[in-house]
Amino acid sequence: MIIAVGLGTGTTADLSAKALSLIKEAKNIATTASWHPIWQEVSNRNIQKWDKWSPSLRSSVLLEPKEDLVLAVAGDPFSDEAYLKKIAGLDIISAPSRLQTLPLPSKWYYSDDYKKLGETVVLRVYPGKWEELKLLLPQDKEVSYEDCLIKGQAKIGDLTITDGYILVKEELKQKPIEQLVNIMQRLRGEGGCPWDRIQTFSSLKPYVVEEAYELWDAIDSEDPYLMVEELGDVLLQVVFHCAIAEEKGLFNLDKVAENISKKMIHRHPHVFSDLKVDSPEKVLINWEKLKKSERGKEDRLSILDGIPKYLPGLTKALKVQKKAAKVGFDWDEIAPVWDKVYEECEELSKADSLAEKEEELGDLLFAIVNLARFLKVDPEVALTKTINKFQKRFRYIEVHANRPLEEMSLAEMDVFWEEAKKEDK
Repeated sequence: MIIAVGLGTGTTADLSAKALSLIKEAKNIATTASWHPIWQEVSNRNIQKWDKWSPSLRSSVLLEPKEDLVLAVAGDPFSDEAYLKKIAGLDIISAPSRLQTLPLPSKWYYSDDYKKLGETVVLRVYPGKWEELKLLLPQDKEVSYEDCLIKGQAKIGDLTITDGYILVKEELKQKPIEQLVNIMQRLRGEGGCPWDRIQTFSSLKPYVVEEAYELWDAIDSEDPYLMVEELGDVLLQVVFHCAIAEEKGLFNLDKVAENISKKMIHRHPHVFSDLKVDSPEKVLINWEKLKKSERGKEDRLSILDGIPKYLPGLTKALKVQKKAAKVGFDWDEIAPVWDKVYEECEELSKADSLAEKEEELGDLLFAIVNLARFLKVDPEVALTKTINKFQKRFRYIEVHANRPLEEMSLAEMDVFWEEAKKEDK
């Protein structure tokens, strides 16, 4: 049998005769509040201290007890230790709740779930949880608090709560990122969106790429409102994947953020430690060295390992060439680069079979990417701008043509093309 005894908020005057007898005489007794002033009046040599245990650890022990146990808690068992409500067959000896020590308004809400803060004014802070909760709250918010029966008021940023409560007398707004995570959980949950619920890591892959390119367009537009929208769409993909992973017990958004934070600190010793670098080039050299030492990258034998295989061709070619150039596999000047482009053009013009043409065209494109690198031009950006220019001029023809394009000759369409070119100047 397990008996949970409330110690109240003060002295032995809060206790019934039965409660006082149990905590004095129990042969197997534990407490989650060895700091409680009542232990100055009552001694029991058999007491186990569970102060630093998390609610989940306490519950796991109570759900599979090896012997009878008396559990002494500060305040009232059900009011102040909500996890006890899930323990079947538990006997309770009540006492005044710690909540009564707070200046509660006429209407208030309770929560020990830090992911759902929207309508909460009273937050239970279990041992070891304050730093996690503190990150979710506005640091300059003035709150009332109770910590190990010590009461007061302070700004959240100035507080350290060991075991207690904070009271916010107005509705706490969720941080936007927390709201987004909750929305995704709702969409994926029972009664959520049928489409969202069936998505997998693999099914979402095309959307990750698509949203990244839409962000690219937004950046090119230099429209901050459009950038906000497209950055949100990219962020949604991250949250979506994290929601799926959390359901599978793999990881969550916090783990992803923690991992990238550690990586950034590790790869920037010139910022977060004593290493000195005096140029962006040296930063990149050190960056590559640090990457090789990280978990999951130890088996990279080639300088070219680690390039994503599904990158667009021009971008992938550029990355391959840059990596090779880092170890000296590169021309010293641009003249032979031009020669290589001319050479590949000549070889392509002489190609006969489809296989030869494909190979020689690939060689030419690779040589052109190399030329772009020497010219300090991103080939993907350059090609995208040319595509945009083509689209603009072609649409000019569509708008100004006096009949369907299918009925016009190339020469007739070319007249409008030249007009469009003049408008671009």
